[in-house]
Amino acid sequence: MMKTSFQLDLFHNKSLNTTYEIKRSMRLAVSKSHLSREEIIDQMNKVAVQEGMRTTISKATLDNWIKDSDPGRLPLPPWLTIFCYVLHNTGPIAAMLNPLGCIVVEGDTQKLLVWAEAEFGRRRAAKKARTALANLEEV
Repeated sequence: MMKTSFQLDLFHNKSLNTTYEIKRSMRLAVSKSHLSREEIIDQMNKVAVQEGMRTTISKATLDNWIKDSDPGRLPLPPWLTIFCYVLHNTGPIAAMLNPLGCIVVEGDTQKLLVWAEAEFGRRRAAKKARTALANLEEV
């Protein structure tokens, strides 16, 4: 019986614990933003109220979400979505999807995907038309 073995890659294994990457991505989004933390909180709370959420957050909550020393504190998915919306940055959600082999598609890549799907549909329809024509000519 042959036994196959392989070497695990220590540097490219993706942990399913995305806490650090989400927090890092949130910190980067905050630092790249032209908004102050207070303005971010105000806008997030405004969106939350518009979306019918019953709670609001404080600056202390945002600070806890993004500091590494508190790994147990992450925003719930609705708050993470609002955070990404307010800052126009999908990095934290991308960090969460990365270990699953998924990517966030936006901008020109999204337009390219829409085009590719349309092109694939066009080619499938053309193939179907050629097959139908070939069947018609056989008769």
